Amino acid sequence: MESFMLSQAAKWTKGEVSSDAEILTVSKDSREIPNGCLFLAIAGENFDGHDYINKAIENGAVAVLSHRKDEKYSVPTLYVEDTRQAILDIAEGYRQQFTCPLVAITGSVGKTTTRGLTAAVVSQKYNTHATKGNLNNQLGMPLTLLELNHTHEVAVIEMGMSGFGEILSMIKAAKPDIAVITNIGTAHIEFLGSREGICKAKMEILDGLYERGGTAILNGDEPLLWDKRDKIKSDVIWFGIENPECDICAENIISESDSVSFTLVYKDIKTSVKLSIAGVHNVSNALAAAAVGFKLGVSPEQISNGIFEYTPDGRRQRLYNKNGFIIYEDCYNASPDSMKAALAVLKSQEGGKKFAVLGSMLELGDYTQIGHIQTGENAAKNADVVYLYGAYAEFMAEGAKQGGMSEENIHIFTTHEDLADSLKKHAKIGDVFLFKGSRSMKMERALGLFLGEEV
Repeated sequence: MESFMLSQAAKWTKGEVSSDAEILTVSKDSREIPNGCLFLAIAGENFDGHDYINKAIENGAVAVLSHRKDEKYSVPTLYVEDTRQAILDIAEGYRQQFTCPLVAITGSVGKTTTRGLTAAVVSQKYNTHATKGNLNNQLGMPLTLLELNHTHEVAVIEMGMSGFGEILSMIKAAKPDIAVITNIGTAHIEFLGSREGICKAKMEILDGLYERGGTAILNGDEPLLWDKRDKIKSDVIWFGIENPECDICAENIISESDSVSFTLVYKDIKTSVKLSIAGVHNVSNALAAAAVGFKLGVSPEQISNGIFEYTPDGRRQRLYNKNGFIIYEDCYNASPDSMKAALAVLKSQEGGKKFAVLGSMLELGDYTQIGHIQTGENAAKNADVVYLYGAYAEFMAEGAKQGGMSEENIHIFTTHEDLADSLKKHAKIGDVFLFKGSRSMKMERALGLFLGEEV
């Protein structure tokens, strides 16, 4: 982060400052206060950061952001109407100090993988700043912007959302030059009503391009996007596997148990590419990353190298051997679309019996029952046994039965402990396991108990 004055932030936020201070960094955690830190007091659902302002000052904060205008503090304070909005405003003002191209990425499924692949591709040529972890919402995204500095030549920023207007607020701050939509799925359909509603919310990412003359990179295999091609005002690069009219596509796709290779085709360029992660669905993510690379002048060889070098972080799409078992760990989140893709990876693995250990999916609204039934049907096609956990496990079990799986291979559990104990009794060396569910299902805990690790 480059330093700025608290008085600058006051102009960006239209706030009032008690006195000035130089800001070297920011933090929303009163326990983690680096040198020269502005403490961001955030009001959350379960706590209010304003209650920890004095603790942050004790720990060395040189300034405070607050919307409690009647309270006085012992360090310079920036008073605003709403600290959450103020963080976006500060990030917007800060972003305007930099001229480096910014790539914004969203989508229902695959945005984190695409962000990682894009950063890996672009960093082959440029010093690249990218979103870390899950900092992709209206709070995490501006914090990511505030980590930009003048050594960075490109920024790759992930944007998630659960409702209308959220991406629009982030676009206003980030001001992207390139915007990527990976696909339109069913995640957050509870709040957006339909896939068309999800598409509308995702397409907010294009709004910032029109005034900047930017480029959209869109999935041409998605009919909801493709059907709007005549209405999109910005330049577009279409990527896809199935649509022959796409600008960038893949030929000769070969899926192995732990990798996928294909020929990348763009205009008259053909390049051999290998993904070091499993799943044909990741080819689409790689095409999006390659499109960004081509747009930014990265060579085909560098694009190929970047895609090959990418490895997922956290608990996403990790394929490994442990205790004699083959484990596909994808516990970060889940939707019917990502479940379908993960189950296809499970089926592709060579080994013994295939166990689909699945937690419930949340935020599906009226789509909850059918989404879980469809996931159960997909599990029946791709697994030998299903272990189900969570509030909607019965719907997945119903789907598994409809898909032809016998009742003796369908198991429902109400605790991680019981699930893991049953797995321990029935698993054999060489068996293959998929662990996946919505974040709140904490399927990594069931995995840890099964493997005998501390959780």
